[in-house]
Amino acid sequence: MKAQCLQNKKNSNQCAENVASLVTFATATTHILNVTTHMRKIFLAIILSSILVSCQSDKILYGTWIAAYQYHPNDSLKKPNNGRPFNEVITFDNGIYKIKSYKYWMYYDQRQEKYSLKGKRLMIENGENNYEDFLEVKKDSFVFIGKSGISNSVYKKLADSLKNKSSDIKFIGKRFIRNYKKLTDTIKFINDSVYISNSLATSNSDFLKYERINHNGFDILFTEIYPPFIIKNKNSQDILISTIGTKKEDYILKEIE
Repeated sequence: MKAQCLQNKKNSNQCAENVASLVTFATATTHILNVTTHMRKIFLAIILSSILVSCQSDKILYGTWIAAYQYHPNDSLKKPNNGRPFNEVITFDNGIYKIKSYKYWMYYDQRQEKYSLKGKRLMIENGENNYEDFLEVKKDSFVFIGKSGISNSVYKKLADSLKNKSSDIKFIGKRFIRNYKKLTDTIKFINDSVYISNSLATSNSDFLKYERINHNGFDILFTEIYPPFIIKNKNSQDILISTIGTKKEDYILKEIE
């Protein structure tokens, strides 16, 4: 009888140990499941956040943007680089990326590709390594990060109010005067691709190139020395233009004999 009681006590202790082990296992399993569920939630939140950012950026990007200026990545003041103008215009529309650059500087001056957004990366769907990274995207501007130490590029959104409202604006064979910042300049358009600027020319042989384009309804003049002219309207002999840099500036090209 005593032996039987000892055996029962031993079995009871063993049972208690087994129950304790099961409780410990269940607790650990529950903890693991809870951690796994928590990690899943975090992972899902990251994915949803990335998708949301991409969707919001895609919505903001819709429209036409013009290259405004470039600045060195290490410049906290984002002071525009000196040098030749940054002639480029981009339209984002329904998953299509359309870009037009100054044809006298770029071998491929225009192209149209499908694009997608992955977070802050713009993927151009014609090659694995064809992409641009956004530093920031706002409703009226965005910045492409320069690759391999090249300057960051700032683009400004063009409002529809800047679209040309006149179909009777001609340049070929005409001369115009313009007050540009502190400079008074006289421009003569020789033909459909060559002009002279008296602020730079030392003789009549100093010809400069220009290109006039229509991009998504915007009438734009690319040149070698000025920021792009956005041609808006004509008032008698005056042609109203705007340029986009750190800010929008309005000018008048006044026709002269």
